[in-house]
Order: sequence, then C-alpha cells, then structure tokens
Amino acid sequence: MQFFLPGLALFLFAIAITFFLAPYATPMVASILSIIFLTYGVYDHYHLFASEYRLSTWQDAWKIYAPFIMIGAIILYVIYGIMAFFSGGKVPVPSMPSVSNVTTNLSKSVSDMANTATSYMNDTANAAANAVNNVANAGNNMLKNITSNTGNNTGNTSSSNANNTTQNNTTSRYFDKDNL
Repeated sequence: MQFFLPGLALFLFAIAITFFLAPYATPMVASILSIIFLTYGVYDHYHLFASEYRLSTWQDAWKIYAPFIMIGAIILYVIYGIMAFFSGGKVPVPSMPSVSNVTTNLSKSVSDMANTATSYMNDTANAAANAVNNVANAGNNMLKNITSNTGNNTGNTSSSNANNTTQNNTTSRYFDKDNL
C-alpha cells in the first residue's frame, strides 16, 4: 500500500497537468518536453539497472556504446519527426465535387428512378385495363349472342307466356352493346 498511493497520486497529478496544460502547448514545446523526459528516463533506467548491465556477459564489447547509440537513434528519430511535422509535405486529399453537381446528379437519379417506376406503373395499369376490357367485351359478346335470339321466344302468346316474351325483349335491349 505504501507504493500504491504515491504512485496513484503521481498518476492523477500527471493526468491533471496533461488535461489542463497540454492543450495550450505548441508541438515544439511538446517535442522538447518529450526529449527531456526521454533523456531522464534513459538515465534513470541506466542507474537503476546498472548492476544487471554489469553482470550481463554476451554484450561486454558493446555495452559501453549502447546508451549512446540508443540515445542517438532516439534523438535522430525525434528530429526526423519534427522536420516531417513542420515540412511542406502534404497528404493527398481528393477534391470534393461541387454541390451543384451533386444536387444535379441526385435529382437526375431520383427523376430516373421515378420515371422508371412511373413507366412500370403505367404498363401495369394499361395491362390491367386491357384485361378488364377484354373480359367485359367477352361478357358483352356472350350476352349479345344469348339475347339476340329473341325472335325465337315469340312462339306461344298465351296469357301465361305473353309476359315472358316482353321480358325477354326488355332483357335483350338492356344488354345490347349499342344501347350502352
């Protein structure tokens, strides 16, 4: 517990500093601070683990050069990052089409879809109307054929059938295509 609370307090303090001060720092200040903290971290790491570096044997010939090589590579990398950040290099960004072209293309697409839908609806309505007309014409022709033979129904004119002949003639006139 004795190491946890100071570490937590330091962590929260670092978050507060970052939250309140980092937005106002320029990129140059941030890079200088990162170089300073990195240098301190390498120095502290070297002093903390110096005994382990001394006991390591396979890199004895290179161990005196390792910190300088590492620090030099990191410094070169940070300098390259700063130069790349402040140089005139740009990321290619595709140009946006003008709004009038987008609006024109959109309205053209919508009108094409509406015209296609309208033509399908018109074709369907015409086919349905033709089907209804064909059925109605067939029904009228059938009724006309059935009722056009009214002359054959005038045979018996007795009092019980006299009304029937008149009714057949009325039916014939009602379903006649010319009277519609």
